[in-house]
Amino acid sequence: MNLEGKFYYKGEVIEGAIEIEDGKIKRIKKSLSGAKRIKGLILPGAIDLHVHFREPGYEEKEDFYTGTLSAAFGGVTFVMDMPNTAPPVKDIASFQDKLRRVAPKANVDFSLYFMLGENAEILKGINPAFKLYMGETTNAEGGEIRSVENAFISVHAELNECIRKDSKDLKDHDVARPESCEVRAVRKLLGRGKYHIAHVSSIDTVDICKAGGFTCEVTPHHLFLHRDMPIGTYGKVNPPLRAKWMAEKLWEELVNGRIDIVASDHAPHTIEEKEQEFSAAPAGIPEVETYVPIFMYLMKIGKISLHRAMEILMQRPAELVGVKKGKIEEGYDADLIAFNLSDIRKIRAKDLHYKCGWTPYEGFNAIFPHTVIVRGETIVDNYELANERTGKFVRVLGNKF
Repeated sequence: MNLEGKFYYKGEVIEGAIEIEDGKIKRIKKSLSGAKRIKGLILPGAIDLHVHFREPGYEEKEDFYTGTLSAAFGGVTFVMDMPNTAPPVKDIASFQDKLRRVAPKANVDFSLYFMLGENAEILKGINPAFKLYMGETTNAEGGEIRSVENAFISVHAELNECIRKDSKDLKDHDVARPESCEVRAVRKLLGRGKYHIAHVSSIDTVDICKAGGFTCEVTPHHLFLHRDMPIGTYGKVNPPLRAKWMAEKLWEELVNGRIDIVASDHAPHTIEEKEQEFSAAPAGIPEVETYVPIFMYLMKIGKISLHRAMEILMQRPAELVGVKKGKIEEGYDADLIAFNLSDIRKIRAKDLHYKCGWTPYEGFNAIFPHTVIVRGETIVDNYELANERTGKFVRVLGNKF
């Protein structure tokens, strides 16, 4: 399938045609006979380096089919799934078992993390992507700091020694897992290797990342939500939501280029779980389907440039893990998403594809993609599912940048 229309190419929007062969972009041309016309603005598919699709072990919250379906409808064409499942992915057997379970269900391309452990040098031959949990969170107790050459290591930076587990509301949860807990954790990594710091929630953390040569990500919830919003347990997440002024500062750091990427940290739980007493409710927020559409709306109204949005949502995430995605250029995977920038919609949980059935972004303005293509295969067409279960496992190349 060849396409034509307006698309983002090497820093500008051009009118042209995209020649696709064997799932990859073969050539960019001015025109192509017989090419399918795609309306609106065509962009490379978004890359999400941080999702929890809950399979195996927690399929009542989400499974790989519903998670990747939600990703597709949100314009995310490649995801990296975290290893804190049940059982956790910590060796060859658990990796292969998970891959066997999830690969037939994938609606977008994906990769899988290992837990970082003493066997990392062996495991990186299978896939050089690891998660280091420095402190307790869902199905993870915290692990030992290790360094692995030529691997991508994503770090949950909180220390067990400064975490209190019995918080009673969002403000108290912020106090129970303070910014200093995150900052101290990142400081412990200085001089120990090359790391990527997940879900930064403090501008002090960003400063340390810059000083230490670490890359970092910020989540949509740490940008768009805060501890004073009336969302109760639905806003409980680790690290916690901070004050509104901190969310605004993190947005400034992102727009100004000091934060490398945005990643969703999509971590769904059921409504029944979330409606427990605050201290008992699990931490986590679903958002793989909504964050790119929110960014497209913010780009439309001038809050962020198209160029910067492309960097943080597509280009830089792909570079960090070494996959040929995230750009509309020759030799890259033909992962494409298209938007009608005039079609602004209110986010409604009932319209989304999460198994958990809720979103903290109810009523937010968003622009969803009307067309989603993965390796030349149309997955979403005119906002409707057109193809399914065509996603493939992708081995990353590790942190080469």
